[in-house]
Amino acid sequence: MADERTGDTQNSFSNQIETGFQSSVPQSYDFNRPQRVNKDRLRVVENVHEQFSQLFSSTFAASMRMVVDVDLAFVDQPLYNEFLLSLPTPCSAFTFTLEPTGGKALLCLSPELIMAIIDRTLGGKGVGNSDDMRPLTSIERKIVNKLVSNLLRDFESAWETRFPLEVTNVELETNPEFIQAANSGDPTIVAAFEAHSTTLNGLVHLCYPVSTLETLLPRLNKNDISHATNQEHGNSVTDSRSLSKMQVSALVQIAQGSLSLKEIADLQQGDVIKLDTKKNEHAVVFVGNQPKFFARAGLDGRQRAAQIISTLQASEEELYR
Repeated sequence: MADERTGDTQNSFSNQIETGFQSSVPQSYDFNRPQRVNKDRLRVVENVHEQFSQLFSSTFAASMRMVVDVDLAFVDQPLYNEFLLSLPTPCSAFTFTLEPTGGKALLCLSPELIMAIIDRTLGGKGVGNSDDMRPLTSIERKIVNKLVSNLLRDFESAWETRFPLEVTNVELETNPEFIQAANSGDPTIVAAFEAHSTTLNGLVHLCYPVSTLETLLPRLNKNDISHATNQEHGNSVTDSRSLSKMQVSALVQIAQGSLSLKEIADLQQGDVIKLDTKKNEHAVVFVGNQPKFFARAGLDGRQRAAQIISTLQASEEELYR
């Protein structure tokens, strides 16, 4: 039997088709930069690196002996050669292998950050200079290697709840052209972190070739997001309880001064050193190597003690670092 449609029915179908075409908007697709990781999995990757940024901040602050904030700036999916082109020459790029996947990854620190770390470790204020673009000396490499080793342990801890990873075969490369972690056209996932304090501001990049994460990505689904949120809340409660019982070192600095190397070399038993602190100035209480309070030094029974007078302002803290 033939399918008969009235004119009104045909017009209705035509209107629906036209409306459908008008409402659908074509989406652009870049064949040179295919997005191989979907949004749900990428969101979990961001969550992992948010946790890493918190660990990174604590490790960096302890190493620099100053307050340093580290924030996750973005997570992107460039091609490997595009990422290498963004690196300066010379650079400080640490290649490492992720076990058990066996894939490569990169940790890159900006020159400003490297110079700030070295300056602070050698007694400076932790000021980075991007104009000082040069290869690191052997002593400077040891300083940076120590910090990077701690950061990679934080990296393992951040991934542990998703997929236990072990970092091996860590190597420093200063020329981007010689970094062989993937083919030039391979897609990657890059997480960028911004570290900043009163004296420094620099970037840190983590680059994974997607082939490195192929074993991990199927295990990253949107159910992990709610799990991560609940776990983070539980961890915060546990951490708060643990921190309340944690012992922190406290030191009271009564006076300070400076001597020339010649004066130090000539010091003998019985010599009197004249310090820069005046007799009516308050002592400074350091908590965990950080200046925090003004105090009045004295005795409490048979033990030395310090009476807190006021809290140091941020500008005052810098004077005693």
